[in-house]
Amino acid sequence: MSIGQNHVLSNALTAYPSMDKYHPDFRRILDTIKEMADHAESVYPISGDDYTMASEWGQAMGVITPYGNGVYSFPYLSESFCKSLMLELDCMEYAVNPDEPEEAQIPEVSFATECPALYECLRSLWHNAGIPLAKVLMGQDPSVIRTIQAAQYTTANTPRGHWHTDRDSDVTLVVALTATHQGGGTLVHAGPFEPNILVPQLPVGHGMFFNGKAHRHYGMPVTEGERNLLVHWAEVK
Repeated sequence: MSIGQNHVLSNALTAYPSMDKYHPDFRRILDTIKEMADHAESVYPISGDDYTMASEWGQAMGVITPYGNGVYSFPYLSESFCKSLMLELDCMEYAVNPDEPEEAQIPEVSFATECPALYECLRSLWHNAGIPLAKVLMGQDPSVIRTIQAAQYTTANTPRGHWHTDRDSDVTLVVALTATHQGGGTLVHAGPFEPNILVPQLPVGHGMFFNGKAHRHYGMPVTEGERNLLVHWAEVK
């Protein structure tokens, strides 16, 4: 059942932006990431010498997986929070965006319109952690959120890949909310003379981090079950 802006949370604490909503591994390095972000604002890119001088910086980077060409993944949200989000999403109605090309239309839920309380929670988590990480990894300050939405990929709506860019997103974060399906993952175009980058299906709570506006990419087909994602688009102000 869809109840739009009047959606009443089954648990009000789900929309409270507390630190326990971050993945434990990410929560452990967050203060270090913020310290690195402060440094990166005056000196970018951060060099190998910086890691040598501050060993905890290197340890923090050990939690982040680089795939090349500015594509990364890392543990972001806790499994329990992802489960809570899915409980709320089960009470909302997914719909395609008719303004998108038909081949790109994936059922989605926009939190800003369907559940503003959850939108504000996720936006707060992003400002506290996503922006500092973007400063470290990309030298960007993507403080303007364009959308935070859930997307649902199935065998019916992903029979083939669709190459696209995220037109309003200097930094895109895509978080796995479930991982019980088969197939999935994301292919990223790395250039005409480079092999495409394959980011496999990530564990629950782990996010893919990249410049969605600059990188053409597509979601790999789901062969069984439902692939549920939490998508953030953010731009540099």
